[in-house]
Amino acid sequence: MTPPVTLPKISWAPRSAVPINRLGFITPKSEPSSSSKGTNWAEVLGQVSKLYSYQRISKDRVRLLLIKPGTFEEQINASLLVVSDDQLGSESFPYSALSYNWGNSEDDCTIVIQDDPASSPVKSIDEAVDVLRVVTQDKMMKIKPNLYEALRHLRKENQIVALWVDALCINQFDINEKEEQVLKMAQIYRKAYNVNVWLGSANPGDLVSNRAMAFIPKVINPDNHAALLANDAYIEDWASLYELLKWSWFSRRWVIQELAFAQSASVHCGKHVRDWSDFQTAIAIFHRHFDGLKARLMMHYESSQVKRSHQDDDSTLEIEHLGAKLLVDMTSTLFRKRPDGSLESTRGLENLVCSLSGFDTSDPRDTINAFRSISKEMNRYDQRVAGAHNPPPAPNYGKDLFEIYRDFVQWVVKTTGSLDIICRHWALKERKEPTPTTPRLVQLPSWILFVEDSAWGKGEDLFRGRKAGDSFVGLPGSNNYNACGSHRKHAVVEFPQSPIHHGSTASTQVTHDMSMRVKGVMIGTVSFRTDPFPDGVITRDCLEGLGWRFDKDAKEIDEVPAQLWQTLVADRDPYGNAPPHWYKAACQHCLSYQTNNGHMNISTILRRNLQVGFQNIVHDYLRRVRAVTWNRSFLKGDPICNATSGTCEPYQHDKLVGFGPPKTEKGDVIAILYGCSVPVVLRPTESSSGEHLGYRFVGEAYIYGKMDDEAFGVHCKEETFKLL
Repeated sequence: MTPPVTLPKISWAPRSAVPINRLGFITPKSEPSSSSKGTNWAEVLGQVSKLYSYQRISKDRVRLLLIKPGTFEEQINASLLVVSDDQLGSESFPYSALSYNWGNSEDDCTIVIQDDPASSPVKSIDEAVDVLRVVTQDKMMKIKPNLYEALRHLRKENQIVALWVDALCINQFDINEKEEQVLKMAQIYRKAYNVNVWLGSANPGDLVSNRAMAFIPKVINPDNHAALLANDAYIEDWASLYELLKWSWFSRRWVIQELAFAQSASVHCGKHVRDWSDFQTAIAIFHRHFDGLKARLMMHYESSQVKRSHQDDDSTLEIEHLGAKLLVDMTSTLFRKRPDGSLESTRGLENLVCSLSGFDTSDPRDTINAFRSISKEMNRYDQRVAGAHNPPPAPNYGKDLFEIYRDFVQWVVKTTGSLDIICRHWALKERKEPTPTTPRLVQLPSWILFVEDSAWGKGEDLFRGRKAGDSFVGLPGSNNYNACGSHRKHAVVEFPQSPIHHGSTASTQVTHDMSMRVKGVMIGTVSFRTDPFPDGVITRDCLEGLGWRFDKDAKEIDEVPAQLWQTLVADRDPYGNAPPHWYKAACQHCLSYQTNNGHMNISTILRRNLQVGFQNIVHDYLRRVRAVTWNRSFLKGDPICNATSGTCEPYQHDKLVGFGPPKTEKGDVIAILYGCSVPVVLRPTESSSGEHLGYRFVGEAYIYGKMDDEAFGVHCKEETFKLL
């Protein structure tokens, strides 16, 4: 196949060489006004033309968007060229792939799609009226504003730009085509000679993004580091870089795949362009020095006229959990090269879904699809040779969200034998309104936990600070605890044979049989619980429940009970290891900071340490306490006696104590499920007539002395729990 026009390779952003110049200020330039949105064009084209209609392409074909030459303010003219898979990315058909954020705005911008790539572009409204009344092949296409801005900035005045753009090169309303093309996205991004990352256009008068993009070349030069880190004059530059990392593109779930497969990539912010490798390096350097900059950054924000939306604690200013930092880490380490030159993924699909859960996608059914192609299961050399033994579920846009999630959980349990997936907050919520390709909307079961309720939430939640404690089960493979013991480490799970649709499958609300039957043992019932700890305040009820006796007139802090200092950190350090011995001494010092009411205000103590300017053992201990207790409830439980003998083992007469989910209630059941590494809290559920229906899954728990196979005694009775 010969291309109808010449498709040039464009040099988007050459990598930075090591500069020999001295450090100096660069005055950022403001962006030109983005006033040309195609509104008048839409009115005219609506009168004389029709919307573009896709023609079905075979599964071995791909569309490319050819953007015709034009100035920045002229109307966008383009053609869609169909190319076979074997010619895609060849010398005759080079192209770049666009990575951008779709956004939630309406498709209110207009471009002209011309059938003939060699035809002259339409440049004025008058010309459009004359041409489109005669040339019926030219159609209009409605697109979102952010994509329109990206195409304007990437267009060249004297060259055709060949781009692959998911929203335009895939017919989003053809489910079969979408499934076929999604399966090929890894190939599409691999074959592109460049991936163009479009962050967006700065608002008129907003110099933050301009300043950040101009600051990157300075950051990646080691000769500048001493001045950049020591001189307070550069704090505003560091702050602008931090603000740039908050752009919505960094929250997109698909970007990990798009960059992981990229041969090269360039980052575009308005008219500023940087090589992705330079961008990666700048973020990595920023992360390396962030703790040393943090106190001055907080003072900068507090004194700045443009205030951040933050709570009164340092968790609102974090880089560790920023999407940009996670993206840099993941794209740097996801693939390793084998001796034969082929790439092999280092992360399994479950790990990707759980560790990158904060990344968003416009369709929640892509929660798993976005990571499937970059997973270890789909990129292992031995599986490419012999065929995948148990591949992850393939994309299927004919299924509703519950069916997608259920298939994934079932695959995880079958593949790993672990049930920890039900303790992790990994799932995106169902849409509020259906789209034309949504089969039906569903209410999800309690054993599918949402990202929004995780430690840092989803998307913009991060910038409002920590939301909850860190997961007790940790990421797949962490093995922080072993509550179910070595003999019961494999889950015993039964799913319904097939989902049951009650009513018409075309209705917007359909009820499935969403139950899951699991085996385990009941170890107690909740007899007392506190309200969730608000913003890092450990209440007196909790401290005394763990063995402390508050005396506001005390002159010194006595011996700290092991149950107290160990439970506050869930008996682990931040990395899942046994706690260091000095945690006990740190806890003793923390108790000296109790309020007059006997509470422990973690944020106040940490802020005092931050102002002093150094980190000590109290600081490190309290950061771990905060990661364990934030928005969790302290609970006490009555141990379960054997139903037959009516006896309990001697040690079981003591109350169960620990931390549970914020929605824990008195009367909830504490259980250990086979294949689950930590105890869980379940809520018995009855019908209106009093019939026992099963249990709602409330969440994971830490129970002191029951985290490493201690709960399984001679009186344990195995049960089957029906989770609803």
